Amino acid sequence: MPESDEQQVSSLGDREIGVACAQLALERQARDVKLMFVGDRLGITGYFVLATVNNRRQARAVRDAIRVGLKEQGHGVPVSSSEDPEGRWSLYDYGSVVLHLFDDEGREYYDLDGKWADVPTFTMDDRPESSEGERTT
Repeated sequence: MPESDEQQVSSLGDREIGVACAQLALERQARDVKLMFVGDRLGITGYFVLATVNNRRQARAVRDAIRVGLKEQGHGVPVSSSEDPEGRWSLYDYGSVVLHLFDDEGREYYDLDGKWADVPTFTMDDRPESSEGERTT
C-alpha cells in the first residue's frame, strides 16, 4: 500500500537526503551550507544541514525548493517544522535529516557550528561521499 505524501518516504540513505538538501539550498544561493553527521551523538536524527540566508524571502525560497526537490526525489516532506517569529531561524525535520536555516544573526546566536564542532562536517566545497568518520573541516 503506498504511503501518503505527508509521511516521510525515503528509499535512499540518510546521507543522500542530507546531500540533496544541501545541494538544493546551494541552488537557491544559501551560504555557508554544511552537512553535519550527528547520528553517533544524537539518537533522533542522523544529519543536520545548516545554511545561512539573507532574509525571510530567501528562506522561503530555499525551504520551498528543498521541499519540492526532496519530494520529487522520493524523500517525502518534512514531518515537522518550526520558525522563530523574528525570522532568525527556521527548522524542517525530515526525520533522518534536520534542516536549519538561519539569517546571519541567528547563525551566530544559536552557534550550532560551535556546539557540534566535533562531529564530521562537510562544507559545500567538500565531497560528502567521503567516509562518515572523516572530518573535512
